Amino acid sequence: MFKRLVEMLRAEGRLAPEIRLQLVDGLFYPFASLIAGALVGIWIAATVTILAEDRLLEATADFTLIVAVIRIFIGFRYTSRKRPVDNTDVRFWELAYAIPASLFSLCLGMLCLLAITRVQDPALHLMLTTTTGGYAASIAGRNAGRPIIALAQLGLAAGPMCIGLMLHTTVFYQVMGCALFLFMFGMTDITISVRNTIVGALDTKRKNARLAASYKDQAALFDAALNNMSHGLGMFDANGVLLVWNDKLVSILGCDKTVFTAGMSLEDFLAKLHSTQDSAEASAPLLDAIRHSIATGNTPQRFVKLSDSRVVAVSRQSMENGNAVIVFEDVTDQAKAHERIEQLAWTDELTGLMNRASFNEVLSKALEVLPADAELALHLIDLDHFKSVNDTLGHPVGDMLLVAVSERIKLHSGAGSHIARLGGDEFVIIQRLQAGEPAPEQLAADIIASLGETFQIGGHFINIGASIGVALAPRHGAKPDILLKRADMALYEAKARGRNTVRVFEDAMDEHAQQRRMLELDIRAAIAERQFTLAFQPIVDLQTARIASFETLIRWRHPTRGNVSPAEFVPVAEETGLIIELGRWVLDEACRIASFWPADISVAVNFSAAQFVDRTFPDFLTGVLAEYGLPAERLELEITETALLDSSAATLDMLGRFRAMGVRISLDDFGTGYSSLSQLRTFPFNKIKIDGSFVRDLGKNASSVAVVRAVTSIGGILGMTVVAECVETEDQLQSLAAAGCDQIQGYLFGRPTPADQIPALIAGFSPTLVSRSLAA
Repeated sequence: MFKRLVEMLRAEGRLAPEIRLQLVDGLFYPFASLIAGALVGIWIAATVTILAEDRLLEATADFTLIVAVIRIFIGFRYTSRKRPVDNTDVRFWELAYAIPASLFSLCLGMLCLLAITRVQDPALHLMLTTTTGGYAASIAGRNAGRPIIALAQLGLAAGPMCIGLMLHTTVFYQVMGCALFLFMFGMTDITISVRNTIVGALDTKRKNARLAASYKDQAALFDAALNNMSHGLGMFDANGVLLVWNDKLVSILGCDKTVFTAGMSLEDFLAKLHSTQDSAEASAPLLDAIRHSIATGNTPQRFVKLSDSRVVAVSRQSMENGNAVIVFEDVTDQAKAHERIEQLAWTDELTGLMNRASFNEVLSKALEVLPADAELALHLIDLDHFKSVNDTLGHPVGDMLLVAVSERIKLHSGAGSHIARLGGDEFVIIQRLQAGEPAPEQLAADIIASLGETFQIGGHFINIGASIGVALAPRHGAKPDILLKRADMALYEAKARGRNTVRVFEDAMDEHAQQRRMLELDIRAAIAERQFTLAFQPIVDLQTARIASFETLIRWRHPTRGNVSPAEFVPVAEETGLIIELGRWVLDEACRIASFWPADISVAVNFSAAQFVDRTFPDFLTGVLAEYGLPAERLELEITETALLDSSAATLDMLGRFRAMGVRISLDDFGTGYSSLSQLRTFPFNKIKIDGSFVRDLGKNASSVAVVRAVTSIGGILGMTVVAECVETEDQLQSLAAAGCDQIQGYLFGRPTPADQIPALIAGFSPTLVSRSLAA
């Protein structure tokens, strides 16, 4: 029985909500039996109060009376509720029944226990034990659907009574207690059996109801699905008798629904359909396709073009029982789209030029038929600063600019040339080198000059430029992929030379590309193998004559290359995207090292313009600062002026997030690139670093002195600290101090130093060194 009890308890946890709802409902119905049980309790309580002269027994009887009244009240509330009980409040009502019912049973059991042990009245004993025993037996059957409640009531009512009988000194009482104990076990087994029977019946009823509903729903769904299909469908049996059709088939055939009758033969169906004058002529090819499908068995899609220009795809699938399903699909729109796609497959939709696919086709054929003594030139054109147009003026303006660019390229290319847009802002020209045609360099120069002139687009005056790489066939390659690759190498060289220029492929470019590729692979390996190290150069504050911060400088000693200059590997890392991972490592390592320095010394880390694409960098930065306990104000991020070219909302947002953290932002190499006063106002800089070229020319070039003074004046007005780089002599120091420069960085006060030597450098640095240099 214990095993059955455990299984029953497990099954209770898996009980379906709707079955539980019905079982809980059965606790309160029939309501008359619930009232009868409560009234019996009231009668017992009243009788005990009258007959027993025991205060504890009387108090228990009074409490029984109260619980009985509460049970009646709760039952009345349940049966008179305005809305049906649902799965959300079934637990509430189950507890509302179980708690008073358990208390009531316990009261009855305690009345028996107290009466038997405290009152010597056999008549009272007989009344209480027979009434309570009958109640326990009846409740075990009535509430068997909720066996935990039923068994709780059985145990709470019969258990104390059983104990009282067994504690009595009379043997008869003791025998009755033992019998009652066995009675409890028997009733427990009966309760479990009745519960399983009830739940099984309800579950079967539920499944049958669901099955019936499912069949009905499936039939409705099948009918709805059939008539809402995008395809027409007709099912015929092995003898060609029409069994099933849908509304879409009626629409595709262009006839009335009355044409279709279940059980009609194929020939009758076709004859009736043909007799419909409105659809006879237009559907004739379709009728032939139906005959063909029935006659030939399984067929792939057969496309039928009707006289009204509609296109219908017809296919047949045989079934195991011999029936055949014929599917009709109106593919008119798809056919038109296919024609449009075929047209677009060879044309760039925006500019009307050839696209990449047609360019590859034309180039391949041009190379195949190129005479042995002839040449052609491949011009690969890339627009300069086009991305900033999209970012600032929007993509519609950018698209109009691309159309205008294509027109200017066509104007200079000549009738014998083929022009394509490969995608984005990249164009290509296939130029046949023949008499009367300009030389490739001349054509490229003309295009660059034309694209360098101002465009007027949508009320905006736009200035861009172009870089062009040229490869010649067959001199530089006789296969399309090789020729395009070498034109791309020439284009890369043109961009590296400052843009807005043209370069013709040379063999050295291929070698340079291979070296660059090897360097890229070495950088990847260096990151993985931790070959990079950091050095730090002090930045001295002239007002305090102390070290204010250190700039972080990356160093790389390659196993075979030796020391590799950052000027050599950083640009490659930026172009390949490796700067993202490398930059994160530098920041993490610099913050870790700086966390051991004195609290008044900060650390500066270079932040490349290419790192602005790392949109999760601010989150990474927050984690690093938290990990090493480095206050945000002790970190400076130095960005170069090239970052100002992309003054997009995303870039400004990232700078704003840095400032919101408390991180300081410096503008590195100021005066050599693209900065302007408006950009200094727009970008939230804390510090400006004057480029070393101006510092080196102090005393030689009066304009350098003027630039330094102007920058320090601007920095003072805007509240920005001004730092001079590459200070190597005391004369330079004195000139910079006189100009109002705030901080100094250079060999005069310290070379880049390994991390493990920084503590000694800080400890040994003396303010008198600065004072003596200023006074010299």
